[in-house]
Amino acid sequence: MRFQVIAAALFVSLAASTAAFSAPGGGGRARPDLVVNSLANPPAVVSAGDGFSAKDRTRNIGKATARATVTRYYLSKGGERTQVARRSVGLLKPRRSSAGSVTAKVPETLDTGTYSFVACADAPGAVTETNEKNNCRTAATRIFIKKPPPRV
Repeated sequence: MRFQVIAAALFVSLAASTAAFSAPGGGGRARPDLVVNSLANPPAVVSAGDGFSAKDRTRNIGKATARATVTRYYLSKGGERTQVARRSVGLLKPRRSSAGSVTAKVPETLDTGTYSFVACADAPGAVTETNEKNNCRTAATRIFIKKPPPRV
């Protein structure tokens, strides 16, 4: 009887260990998790070829330090993204963030229309994270890209 109790306890312990090592982010190692914690809304209207100020706060919500990486900014329409800026983000310890701003440049060749403004932490995917699917944030307001004024 005593052997059965010990064997049952050992089985439960091994099952718990297996579950912990096969959990997302696996291996039982702590990993960083980079997210765009906040993103300033873009201006309502911008002419193709012009720039505008873009601000974000990239945060490490994981349990390990993230090496230096890049946050990229995009205009998105119909599933297509056009990169308009990038910002270097230094090494981030757990629960720390990096705030910054850049000038986003709208390509002159971009079609007119309404776009979402998106920022993605670790856009090149250089850091192995706990969750690779939570890196991007879309601004609450959309931006209308209009034709540039005629050249004089």
